[in-house]
Amino acid sequence: MKGSEAEVRGTVADGFEAVRDVFADRLSDLGEGGAAFAAVVRGRPVVDLWAGYAGASPWRRDTRGALSGMTKGIAAVAVAWLHDQGLIDVAHPVAKYWPEFAAGGKEEVTVAHVLSHSAGLPTVPRYDEVFGTNGQGFEQTAEILQRLAAAPPSWRPGTVHGYHGLTYGWLVGEIVRRAAGVSVGHVVQKHIAAPLDLDLDLGTPVERQHRVAPVIPYPPMRAGTYDLTQYFKSLSFAVNGHGFMNYYHVMLNDPAYAAMEFPSFNATGTTRAVAKLYGELANADRDRKVRLLTQDTVQLFAAEYGRGVDPADGIDKRWGLGFQLREPARADALDSWGPHDESFGFNGGGGQVAFADPVSEVGACFVRSHHSWHSAVGGTLVDALYECLKGV
Repeated sequence: MKGSEAEVRGTVADGFEAVRDVFADRLSDLGEGGAAFAAVVRGRPVVDLWAGYAGASPWRRDTRGALSGMTKGIAAVAVAWLHDQGLIDVAHPVAKYWPEFAAGGKEEVTVAHVLSHSAGLPTVPRYDEVFGTNGQGFEQTAEILQRLAAAPPSWRPGTVHGYHGLTYGWLVGEIVRRAAGVSVGHVVQKHIAAPLDLDLDLGTPVERQHRVAPVIPYPPMRAGTYDLTQYFKSLSFAVNGHGFMNYYHVMLNDPAYAAMEFPSFNATGTTRAVAKLYGELANADRDRKVRLLTQDTVQLFAAEYGRGVDPADGIDKRWGLGFQLREPARADALDSWGPHDESFGFNGGGGQVAFADPVSEVGACFVRSHHSWHSAVGGTLVDALYECLKGV
């Protein structure tokens, strides 16, 4: 970072000045890109800060981040909205909405199994026939769905919760399309973003892409190879040592791919929009002109549906329906969602953070454009936010 952009811009409410100070102390950790952090407390914006660069230009108030994995939480909100409307019942078998899905012994796989990453479909069968080493193949939706529908589950659904990093998007997307006749992105834009005035898209129109900060990729993983579990290799479609994490930035920065809908990873939005969305979920029973979801639905989706060691990374995790839940404490944790186990959300690649805390009535989001394998910046900002909450 250089010149006048090596400073934190934006606003904080009285009593939250320490968040700005912490952000300023961590500017060197942002690398060549930029970042933003926003928080809402009891429906009131208290933090809206940004710094650094979005490509060659300074990061601005209306700069959007590529939300990567945080997209899954936004897709979950779309499913929750459809549940509220009576169009999807998470307890029903997927095959009720998508009859072909019953093949391979999946007759009893429920929508809840898919949302909680326990359906046993973490990869696409024989994916090397579909995907290349540079993002090719992701547009072959019909072929991918056909393979997923025909596949037997890798485990008895509901017994293992293993991250469905990419297949989650195709599975959820097809359930929504079959049940409601529209796409997840349509639900996000018409029934979530528009009513709440959120600067947010899942599948970003070309006319809004100029405000998205280009993604600067992670440092290469061991010369582009995956020194991780076989499970992670298969869920990231690794071919000849090159998988999704080696080329995801190419896709996110490509206008054609950015305009498509991938409910696993390609939503874009401002931190202010995502924080407001999670703030709405954290205060679902609060009186307001626009009510996104009922309190009962929020509680259903945010309740613990499963817990266990994730075969993708060996970490003990808790899952709701489409949401990650606050993880059990561990010494090497970098992220922070505050002190309450009731917090739920979904983090994104590169150290990005987004969650709702219904106990403290907080919605918060941190995005960055230069991704890092090990980044505590977001967690540090969240910790500062909660320290400020003690005094207000």
